[in-house]
Amino acid sequence: MNPFSYSKDTPQPNLQLKQTNRHWLHYAVDFPTAHPTQHEKNNTVWGEYFQPRGVDNTPLAILLHGVGDFSVVPCKLLARTLAKKGIASFVLYLIMHSSRMTESARKRFPHLTTVEWFENHQVSVIDLRQVVDWASRCPEINSEQIATIGISFGGFVS
Repeated sequence: MNPFSYSKDTPQPNLQLKQTNRHWLHYAVDFPTAHPTQHEKNNTVWGEYFQPRGVDNTPLAILLHGVGDFSVVPCKLLARTLAKKGIASFVLYLIMHSSRMTESARKRFPHLTTVEWFENHQVSVIDLRQVVDWASRCPEINSEQIATIGISFGGFVS
């Protein structure tokens, strides 16, 4: 059995416009993970979508951070730069980000069990695949030009 299989019947993501400027529309995004865990905090996926203004059929870069919160900063900077160049970006907050990591895992980190490490990877890959599925249905995104870019743990997930 493929550990990265999931039901594609998940609801559409919620998009909330956070910011606009002459280059892009910036949305906060959330959706339920297709691989829920016993920890409720892990079961909502968070992200930020940067949609370039006035561009149809745009490529999409899905940006994945490393463990913790600090590597989200370069992802957001890159997302803004890409949007200025007409490329959409989705910054995906992985299960290893403080907005999703449980308190017990944070206290024991990096000494998680092999089962916990595998589940973190499994959930992250499935969350990424859900973003790809959503993006493939977005009319402004070229579904043939979707890529992932990752830092550290995000590179492993990519």
